[in-house]
Amino acid sequence: MREPVGLLLVGCGRISGAHVAALAGQEKQIRLVGVVDSDAETAGRMAAFHGVAGFVDLAEGLAAPGVDAVLIASPNSLHAAQAAMALAAGKHVLVEKPLAETGAQARELAATAERRGLVLAAGHTYRHNAAVSKLVDMMPQWGRLRAVEVSSCVFWDGPQAPWWATRQPEEGLIISLFAPHSLDFVQLVMGADDPLRVQVEAARWQPGWQGEDEAMILLGYPGRRMASVHISYNQASVFDRKVLHFAGGVAEIEDGEVLKWNGEVLVAPPEGVLANPRAMGGRKLGHFFAQQLLGFAAAVRGEEHRLPTGHDAARLIDLIDRVKAAARRTCADAIDPDFAA
Repeated sequence: MREPVGLLLVGCGRISGAHVAALAGQEKQIRLVGVVDSDAETAGRMAAFHGVAGFVDLAEGLAAPGVDAVLIASPNSLHAAQAAMALAAGKHVLVEKPLAETGAQARELAATAERRGLVLAAGHTYRHNAAVSKLVDMMPQWGRLRAVEVSSCVFWDGPQAPWWATRQPEEGLIISLFAPHSLDFVQLVMGADDPLRVQVEAARWQPGWQGEDEAMILLGYPGRRMASVHISYNQASVFDRKVLHFAGGVAEIEDGEVLKWNGEVLVAPPEGVLANPRAMGGRKLGHFFAQQLLGFAAAVRGEEHRLPTGHDAARLIDLIDRVKAAARRTCADAIDPDFAA
C-alpha cells in the first residue's frame, strides 16, 4: 500500500479528540476518511468539523469508499463486537485499550485477524516514546532483569465518561481502564512469559462509581522475576515512575519521559513536554498518539513497528482477567460496600 491509509474513527467521545488531533500533519501516511458514533448529532458534528463522512451505523461506515482501517475509541464494552465487525469487513483494526473486556474475546479477535491476514493492534500509547524505546533497545546490555516496580497515580474526581459510573465491580474500574497501561509495560519488558502468580489488593475510595479506584498488584514470573504495580485515581499529585532492577544496575523512567541508568540521564524530552508533571494535564501526550498512528500505518504496510498486535495483544487481556479475579477473591469487601468516609 503506497497511498495513505484511510482511517474510519469509531466512537467520537472523550479520547477520540486526542487520536484525531494526532493525525494532523500525517496525511501522507494515514488520514481520516469517516467517523461513526451512535449519536447522530455527535457523529455529524465531528464529521463536519473534519470534512469527512459521518455515520450512525458501523456497517455503513465500514462499507464507505476509502476505508482501509478502523480506529475503535468507543466504550470498553463495545470494543470486541466492533472490532469483530471490522475484521469481518476486511479492515485492519487499532483498538483503544483495552482490546476487549475478556481474554476469550481478545483471543477470538486475534485468531480472526491472523486467519484473514489483517492487523489487529492494541492502542497502548505509552509504548510510543523515546524513553521506553531506548529502554527496550538497551535491556540486552544491562544483564538479567530481576524486578520491576511501576507506580501510576492520578486524580479523577468522579467518572470521566457516564459509563464509568455504571461499571459493576466484577467488570473492574481502574483495573480495566487504567491498569492496562502499566501491565502492558510489564508485559513488554518481561517478554513472552506470562506470570506464574497474581496477587491483588484493591479498594474503592470514591462514591461516584461502583468499581475499585486503587489497586496494588504483585506478579511472580518464571526465573524468580517479580513485578509490582500501584495504580490510583486518588492521588492529587500525579505520580508516574517505573523502576527496573537488572543484574548490572537500575533503570528508571520518571514522568514517562526521562530515562536514567544508574542515575545517568540517557533520554530527556524536548522542552515543554513536561510543563508540570505533578498536575493533571501537565504533560503533553500528543506525540505518543501521533507515533502510535504512524506505527499502525507501518503495520498495515507490513513494515517494522512497535505496537502490540494479535495474540501478543490478547495476552494482556488474559492477564487483566486474572487480576480482576484476584481482586474479587481477595478484597471484594473493600470495593463493594457503600462508601463511608
